[in-house]
Amino acid sequence: MWNRVKFLPNDALRLMLQVPFRPEKLKINGKKVPFMRFETPVRIDDLFAFTRAQNLFPKVYWEHPHDGVRACFGEAVSFDALPVFDEEVGPRFYGGQDFMIRKEHTWDGFPKERFFLPLIEIEMRGKIAVLCVNRCKKKIKAELQEEKQGCIGKAIRSEFAPTLFQWEDGVNRVLQGIKLGDFSKVVLARRLTLSQESPVCPYALLSAMKSKTRFAFQFSPEKTFIGMSPETLFRREGNTVESAAIAGTRPRGKTAKEDRHLEDELLNCPKEKREFEVVQEMIKDALSPLCNQIDVDRKTVLKTMSVQHLAAFFSGKLREDVGDGALMEALHPTPALGGMPRAQALAEIQKREPFDRGWYGAPVGWTSSQAAHFLVGIRSALIDKAHVHLFSGTGIVEGSSPEREWEELESKIKHYQEAL
Repeated sequence: MWNRVKFLPNDALRLMLQVPFRPEKLKINGKKVPFMRFETPVRIDDLFAFTRAQNLFPKVYWEHPHDGVRACFGEAVSFDALPVFDEEVGPRFYGGQDFMIRKEHTWDGFPKERFFLPLIEIEMRGKIAVLCVNRCKKKIKAELQEEKQGCIGKAIRSEFAPTLFQWEDGVNRVLQGIKLGDFSKVVLARRLTLSQESPVCPYALLSAMKSKTRFAFQFSPEKTFIGMSPETLFRREGNTVESAAIAGTRPRGKTAKEDRHLEDELLNCPKEKREFEVVQEMIKDALSPLCNQIDVDRKTVLKTMSVQHLAAFFSGKLREDVGDGALMEALHPTPALGGMPRAQALAEIQKREPFDRGWYGAPVGWTSSQAAHFLVGIRSALIDKAHVHLFSGTGIVEGSSPEREWEELESKIKHYQEAL
């Protein structure tokens, strides 16, 4: 029946908002929240164009092989911290948080931490778009717009933070700290700002990124955080949790032969092996107190469109009363984004990086009573009108060289640069 009956989204929304409000009660953070949900199939040809056209904020686009595809508009209820659920079944709350304390203005207008229940969700079930409305109050005014295509434009100016000279100095100072035993690894990041000839549509850019994993978080018309992260911080189904250790990088080859050569180089490089083992050990140590048992897959190579990494995947059974907050506190930031020891590495990052990471490298995703999925916010960009801030990072360990690490930063943003 759903294949035959498809309303225009705004017509369906108008009908749903006319239904009498007879809510059930959800208990979140110890308080009862009235909640009522409706679903109906609708006709949408291009979800990116549809998402671009909407003026209900916040907006989220979420695509992952484990989760399917969803676009969200407006908020029914929101919290400034990760919500705690008392019900066994409930809707998804989307959100994220800063990597660390801010010191400049790039992320102004973007929340430091926010989790919200969308007012409206479009969920793709196969080829069928389903409009879902989450009502938490009696009277709601909302309207959906028709699809509208966006453009990317061309870059006319670029600016690095840090510059290459500053980068070389920063890496060498970190290497001195490693030699003195202050820390064993520090992940330094870089921001490349591309100024375009006209405002960039974040959803047109995200559409151009042909990845199985894509996300966008937009809290105002001005700024949107987008990404294609290959790295899961944690994924929870009931009391089963999964996480991943990902570290070490090589570019993808232009031919199958070159790709295999680079893979072999990655697997056999002592420096990359050390970096990976630090991450793997930390994740195991972080999960052990929270789980009754932990299983670890063999080391493998994870390939994305532009780079390849060493990877190992963890799964475990959570102890009673261990929630998403405990998982996030234990796992974020992993040594793949911070370093080791954690406190000393983060202090060094704060000292060396001349910009704010904001949501780059931080947990982004969704949570509910029965499941949750948070990615590490990498392979990402902050779009601010005609300015695109591209973020990339690399682990500095014994044996690192500033020039080689700069090249790795370039490889991680290659597909953004090609699209822009």
